[in-house]
Amino acid sequence: MRILFFGAHFPRPNNPTIGTWALSQVSALREAGHDVKVVSPVPAIPLFIAKILGRGTSAVCPAQHIWKGIKTDYVRWPAYPVGPLEKWLQRYPGLFLKFAWALSAYKFLRIAREFAPDVVFAHHGLLGGFIASKVARKLSVPFFIAEHNFNDIESCANSPPRRRHYLQTTRGISNWIAVADRMRDAMLRIFPDVPAITIHNGAELIPQQLKAVPRPTAFSNHLIVLCVTFFYKRKNVPLLVESFDRIAERHPDARLVIGGSGDDRQAVAEAAQKAKHSSRVILLGALGHHEVLQHMLWCDVFALIGINEPFGVVFSEAMMAGKPIIYSADGGITDAVSDGVQGLSVLPGDGPSAAGAMDKLLGDVRLRERMGSAAAELAQSQLTWAANAKNIAARFEAAVRRRHGSTL
Repeated sequence: MRILFFGAHFPRPNNPTIGTWALSQVSALREAGHDVKVVSPVPAIPLFIAKILGRGTSAVCPAQHIWKGIKTDYVRWPAYPVGPLEKWLQRYPGLFLKFAWALSAYKFLRIAREFAPDVVFAHHGLLGGFIASKVARKLSVPFFIAEHNFNDIESCANSPPRRRHYLQTTRGISNWIAVADRMRDAMLRIFPDVPAITIHNGAELIPQQLKAVPRPTAFSNHLIVLCVTFFYKRKNVPLLVESFDRIAERHPDARLVIGGSGDDRQAVAEAAQKAKHSSRVILLGALGHHEVLQHMLWCDVFALIGINEPFGVVFSEAMMAGKPIIYSADGGITDAVSDGVQGLSVLPGDGPSAAGAMDKLLGDVRLRERMGSAAAELAQSQLTWAANAKNIAARFEAAVRRRHGSTL
């Protein structure tokens, strides 16, 4: 089956840490025997403007790159989900994207016609899904969109412009894919006529060569609580630092190790500096994907207490490494894990609750081992990208059969 994938949140040669999970998903589809081509729309930002704004890897992104044998085209178009224009694009997507499509449709359609897909797949209805729907209708092929953010969907309830955009984007869709049941329920509540389903994200199996790498000296004889995430406010990384500081005195061998970067990095750094036990809070900066997996193996507990976490791939990665997880009770991971079995849930945005969970796990090695073993069993049996690809491909194939009225 030939699958044309659209995703704005996809690795770039000059920014390989963005969207690694999207690359993992399309790689799993390719490994399952499907022919996959990726198109990643990037903002058409002139280099001098990018320098003024201090951001904008799209300005120097090459037009093409091959990731794990998958050819990826980076197509510039005048849609800007960054900087001062982002809030306007979020509020009135139809207004901006209609203009962007009018100027750029020929680029996407040329690629699509040359590839001649059986099905079109995209992440995020705001951008990639919008393009996918336009292309699929022109080619008269089935299309699917996977959503990865609660607010993208739930905000439509109180925003007519956003609701209109998603109604138009999902018109004729084969399936609208949510990564969590809460997200699917919101889709069905706000858009009752759209065929919404849940398919959970996956994670890669931990490479054997990483398992052979011993802990570095700096981590030896310490209990490591690891957090890896992009730094923005809903991730609550400063709150995690404060929560660790509450219980650090009870666990003198414990260290909080944080990997990541982003818009909230100053608040994270300030929280680490202000902590009474600041010397035991280690900020690693942004990490590559294999570095993330390596630190998963080295840690004792993984903690991410951000609110409204759709279905964080990092949780599945930590569980693949056999680590108990600490997670917020409002997140999508609660579809798959049980409190007290694979980890501990905490009240959303509640520091004492997070501190209590860390205290409990750091103080009980047998509990860590038991939960870590249960986490690995669940992740390796149900939460792989191979399982995700199998589920999604089955939907694709059914839609193609319906279109052709015959079996593949």
